[in-house]
Amino acid sequence: GMSAAGAKQDMPPEGGYRKFNFARTFPKMVWRPGVVVGVLFGATAYGSYTAIERKRMLVTEKFEDVDINNALEPFLTAERDRYWLRLLKKNRELEEKVMADVLGWKTGTWYGEPVYLTLGQKWWDPIEHEIFAHSERDQILREHSWRHHSEYAGPKFYDSWIPKSIGKYFW
Repeated sequence: GMSAAGAKQDMPPEGGYRKFNFARTFPKMVWRPGVVVGVLFGATAYGSYTAIERKRMLVTEKFEDVDINNALEPFLTAERDRYWLRLLKKNRELEEKVMADVLGWKTGTWYGEPVYLTLGQKWWDPIEHEIFAHSERDQILREHSWRHHSEYAGPKFYDSWIPKSIGKYFW
């Protein structure tokens, strides 16, 4: 072992250890509180102003959209009616062609009894089955369900991945 004479005693450095800081300390301030309050107030004021302006713009835009819809409604109604009448005419022509061999068949009736409800000069919307009786399913989806309009089902990036053979069942 080691003898007591060979051991060296640990002693403090010459002049002693440095003074221990036990005084209260505060973190270094990055921004003064007045600057922070000023910046937050400015950001809130700017955000409130832009939100109010955006709301005003959207209300104006909505008003214009409603105004445009009101102005276009007679034209859109006329186009819809023209479209329905064109389809009904096509259906009558197809019925005449298909039933040409049937004796006593009068087009637009079921063996002489009227099929369609008539209201004189009033317009009515025939049901989908009457209008699209001789149409393909994709035409029903396009023309009746409005699937061809971009806001409902516009072209998507993955359309080219879906084979055409099964794609016709989706749009």
